[in-house]
Amino acid sequence: MAHVLVIGATGLLGSTLAPALAASGHSVVTHGLSGPAQERADLCDFAQASALVARVKPDCIINLAALTNVDLCEREPHKAYLLNVATVTHVARAIREQAPLCHLIQISTDQVYDGTGPHLEANVTVTNTYAFSKIAAELAAASVPSTILRTTFFGRSRCANRTSFSDWIVQALRKDAPLNVFDDILFSPLDIKTLASMIERVVRMRPVGLFNLGAREGMSKAAFVFALAEVMDLATNHITRTVSTASSALEAYRPKDMRMDCSLFERTMGLQLPTLIDQIHLLRSDYLE
Repeated sequence: MAHVLVIGATGLLGSTLAPALAASGHSVVTHGLSGPAQERADLCDFAQASALVARVKPDCIINLAALTNVDLCEREPHKAYLLNVATVTHVARAIREQAPLCHLIQISTDQVYDGTGPHLEANVTVTNTYAFSKIAAELAAASVPSTILRTTFFGRSRCANRTSFSDWIVQALRKDAPLNVFDDILFSPLDIKTLASMIERVVRMRPVGLFNLGAREGMSKAAFVFALAEVMDLATNHITRTVSTASSALEAYRPKDMRMDCSLFERTMGLQLPTLIDQIHLLRSDYLE
């Protein structure tokens, strides 16, 4: 089993992933700037990043820390650079200097794709600042032995201060609140628990390279909402289909087709990823707890 440092462990994904890694027998050290993290360090400061790696002495680092608010990245590109690029650059340098045998797992995004999918890893189209910063972070991560995972996810949040995409949908449906859903944005996310299990496999196998990691047979965000409502036996009469280009609330451009071809990950890891509709069915028990 591995000695794993999870950076950003108190966030949405980390709150599920860190316990899952521990349950699988790994020795886990959690990092965060808030919440119940074992280690605190500002990774925008190389000295703090270096000291963290030297102190923990991990043989695997999983970097979940990122500024994921797409509109905020567009408004404040320097903040996007600091939190999405500088942090990874500092961690990679710390690995080279302090722990050259350490493997880095960098979590990236499906927002680097646009145009007609499903997309292979080489088919990158950068359309907003967030995507640009994540591509730059991938380049920094690739300077050390690393697995870079382009992914996106949904599922019940175990993070006290964060609401997930599916949390927001279920809450709105249960309240019969008006819900505008986008027909023009397609994606192929995984359930958060499935994603955590895939990352645990990566910790064990440590393939070097860049991989798409998502569900097979993606769908539009509107179709996702209607499918989730059906699985949860919730009414859909307050849902309105619309398109992202009609929304005045979105400041940054949103890619229209982020569906991913994940066959490279499947071949490398020797598995078949689930379909998106199968992943949606997993949510019922989570939200009925």
